[in-house]
Amino acid sequence: MKRILLTTILTMLTLVGIQAQRIVERHAFQGTLNGKTSVRIAFEVNSDNIVAGHIYYPKAAHPAPIMVAGFKNADGSYHLNEYQTDGEISGLIDLTISKGRLTGIWTNPRTEKELKFTQMSSIAFPKGFGGLLTPEDPGQLGHYYCFNLYHTGMKELMGGHVSLKAAGKNKVHFDIGNVVTGNIAEGSSEKGRPAVLNGNKFVYKNLNECGYGFSAAFFPRFVVLRTITDWNTTDCFGAHSSFDGIYIKTKD
Repeated sequence: MKRILLTTILTMLTLVGIQAQRIVERHAFQGTLNGKTSVRIAFEVNSDNIVAGHIYYPKAAHPAPIMVAGFKNADGSYHLNEYQTDGEISGLIDLTISKGRLTGIWTNPRTEKELKFTQMSSIAFPKGFGGLLTPEDPGQLGHYYCFNLYHTGMKELMGGHVSLKAAGKNKVHFDIGNVVTGNIAEGSSEKGRPAVLNGNKFVYKNLNECGYGFSAAFFPRFVVLRTITDWNTTDCFGAHSSFDGIYIKTKD
């Protein structure tokens, strides 16, 4: 009886966690960049303010939807990155939606050239452009996630990685590194203290025994890492570096 009750409680907690990640917004627009390049963008937002969808350039040499993912900001605007399948960020997107109209800027991270979203009109949500915010099954986590962003000052790609190794049912050991400003944040789970998944998430505190803590939320194509402790705990790494970011699954 106790075992049945415990199983029921764990199932309810998992369902509550999934419910907390429900989709709360869906947006789809088409128009142009700088009045010239045809573009279509569609994305969803969950209740954790994580944003994901696709951008599509119909007149590109080899047109195909490109994944975009990011966050809804406190002021209601959206910041998304355009990700290639290897994790490189090929575009930075800042958007505002007001009274059914989308405005914003697309920036090339290598050249810093900016293009305005223009003549954007609302459209029906395109088939296949959503579904990226479905919570990942704990048994389907990848072995390796990464992202890379060109740093114009350093003149090279900089980014981060997450490596995972199974440590039992719903448990994983991790190794994480993140460098985007020349200062690296890095750490691994302690031997005998793996991360414990609750649904598609885990929380890990006191990393490197220096007080830093972070959360990880897994989706079919990426993982979102967020600092959950005070920013002074990022002194664990030096110069306020952290694990924060969206890392793309590149190895199952």
